[in-house]
Amino acid sequence: MTPSVRSRLWASGTAFLLGFAVANYGIIRVARPDLWIWIAVAVVLMATSAAGILFADTRRAVSIWSIVGVEVFVAFTVIPLLWTFTVATAPAGETARSVWPQDVSWGAFDGAIHSEVLRQAAGTSVLVAGIATVVAMPLAIMAAYALVRLPVRGRRTAYGLVLAALLLPLVALVGPMADQLIQLDRFGSRLALVPPALAVTLPLAIWLCVTVFRDVPWSLRDAVRADGATRRQSLRRFVLPNVAPGMLVVTLLVFVAGCNDFVLGAALSVDDGSRPFPATLMLASGELDSPSSAVAAAGLLWVLPALLLLLVFPRRISHLLGRSYR
Repeated sequence: MTPSVRSRLWASGTAFLLGFAVANYGIIRVARPDLWIWIAVAVVLMATSAAGILFADTRRAVSIWSIVGVEVFVAFTVIPLLWTFTVATAPAGETARSVWPQDVSWGAFDGAIHSEVLRQAAGTSVLVAGIATVVAMPLAIMAAYALVRLPVRGRRTAYGLVLAALLLPLVALVGPMADQLIQLDRFGSRLALVPPALAVTLPLAIWLCVTVFRDVPWSLRDAVRADGATRRQSLRRFVLPNVAPGMLVVTLLVFVAGCNDFVLGAALSVDDGSRPFPATLMLASGELDSPSSAVAAAGLLWVLPALLLLLVFPRRISHLLGRSYR
């Protein structure tokens, strides 16, 4: 579908106004070196506006609204990350005054890596998320296969309940979960976080597995079976090339989501020995040297696996998160 001329002109006008406002605010209110960041953003937006006008009356399927949206998203993502990096690399005893880093010191990263509190918290997160992922994935695969392939009555209702569980605020579940753990005398244990973590990993795994199974060429499996292939041959010729890559990405996404849960870790743990990493950054920062720099450095290190996952599997992740069950 080719965007209309009016749509492109409206998007170009919006980009110009945004760029004009950003440039004027930066020139009037922002000091150097952060001024150059504002000017760079303004230049990109105004260049987009000019390009939108040039391409307004062409048949190219270029959406200026999409380009502007991506640019705004990148700005709201990169600039906070840059500020976090500036705080993390500020020299000891100094406070960051600008978004752009001035004097870079890597001491906070070294302290975060060698901090016993953070290392123990990272181990707790990896342990809990790993076990929850291992438990959730087989259940999710079976549920997703039934939802996609089997003529089960009420499967759309079941899928709606899965989505409801995925969107349910975890804060509403914390109280009952804490009561159950106290009655079982397991409150404060590291492994006691695994069953509550399934409230995060299982619905997410089912949702993503449904997307994977909907795109699998099941007619190819039927053809392989019709040719008399054994289970090993079917695994090699059908499952590994068509199902396994998607399941690998789903497993990694579910694991990362489990590692980044904050609500359950903060509410169901009592000390640093059982507290996961995200909750430790928020609740135990007072035990760290230079808390602001240490927390910023630890947060950047913690986000690296997720960024690496996005860089390695960008298309498959965007496909998984951009599709829905119909």
